[in-house]
Amino acid sequence: MENHDHLNADYVFEVSWEVCNKVGGIHTVISTKSPFMQREYGDNFITIGPDVWKETREHPEFQEDMSLFRLWREKAVLDGLNFRIGRWNIPGRP
Repeated sequence: MENHDHLNADYVFEVSWEVCNKVGGIHTVISTKSPFMQREYGDNFITIGPDVWKETREHPEFQEDMSLFRLWREKAVLDGLNFRIGRWNIPGRP
């Protein structure tokens, strides 16, 4: 029997269009696994997607949190990167 070592990640990034655009099966998968990922990784489980609502109105499930990753955000702004950091109003609140 083979011995398989398990990798332990410091961060886990979930990147997809559906992270922000609550449609389709990927959003369902993310919503379903978020509670587990939050228990395993806490705030080191990070979902990334385009802000598809920014041109029309605020996203009903996204709540910006200026305290999350504050130093990282400040450095990114200095480098000219524009983004929002917050929590999703779904189970696990990633």
